[in-house]
Amino acid sequence: MVAADPSEHARQAAHRNCRFDDTTDDVEAVIASPGIDAVIIATPTHTHVQLVRAALAAGKSVLCEKPLAPTFFEVADLVRTVSTSGVVAQVGFHQRFHPIVNRLHDAVVSQELGGAMGYILREDQFWPTGQVVPGHSSWRSQRSLAGGGALLEHSIHAADILCFLFGPPVRVYAAQRAVFGFEVEDVVALTIEHQSGVVGNLLTVFNGVRGREVRRLEVFFERGAVETTSDFIVGAPEDSFIVQRPDEPPHRLDLHELREQYFGSLGVVRRDFLFYTYLATRAWVRANLEGRPASPGFPDALVAHGLVEAAYRSAATGAPVEVADVQGGDSVERP
Repeated sequence: MVAADPSEHARQAAHRNCRFDDTTDDVEAVIASPGIDAVIIATPTHTHVQLVRAALAAGKSVLCEKPLAPTFFEVADLVRTVSTSGVVAQVGFHQRFHPIVNRLHDAVVSQELGGAMGYILREDQFWPTGQVVPGHSSWRSQRSLAGGGALLEHSIHAADILCFLFGPPVRVYAAQRAVFGFEVEDVVALTIEHQSGVVGNLLTVFNGVRGREVRRLEVFFERGAVETTSDFIVGAPEDSFIVQRPDEPPHRLDLHELREQYFGSLGVVRRDFLFYTYLATRAWVRANLEGRPASPGFPDALVAHGLVEAAYRSAATGAPVEVADVQGGDSVERP
């Protein structure tokens, strides 16, 4: 295994976390090396397209972090290229592997509480920039490097989860703000209509509350309601799953049991991992070993990016945007 990064400090940090056979600043050489079979891309967003294309050209399997690119046009073009490459390619939507999300997905599919009607999703995070968190990298507050702020860089996860739960979006209305004065937005509010008929609201926020990173999702069904909170850490203290049925007191699920059942269904034996990225990476490795497509794949990312792009266009025009119309053109200038 080889870790490549232009920064010596970053290479040393990576090596402390995982004992690599070697480290280097020559990323392209590592990707092209005949001794490398697969590539994980966890770099700033504006570098993803170049690195994914390099991996495809070398015939290497690739796991690329989200978001795929700063603009929707680049994302769409990259997804087309991946689809014709024959390479096993996965996107880093690790929240697809959260037990809470998967239990909620089961409730939606099984209709155990009736059909899903609507939802409210709120997620927030401290501003991931050095001006708010000392010592943090600051590229996410620059439009040319990140492409977007709270919605694209953080809530692309939320976009993927909502499409995973309720199906593809068809219409989006959005408004946004840039309270902190950076080049990208820090608050976005969306109203989303799904092809399934489900409607919902998403509020995403980058704020100054260091140490906080929480997602709260309420889903209203015909015969019940579910309220979940979750974080990115396995067994986070914020995690909860509450079910409310008619004329019954709220029922709080046993999250330890929920995790154990989910991990067991995946055949996961170890329990010493901290983030759900382990499960996402494990799924990618197994897809390679079994010679099948990886999930969530680049087409899944295109759906989530389409939702995000529709929101940006709506915020720019002040009008609802049909997601189907997004597929026909480039990104718009963002306010």
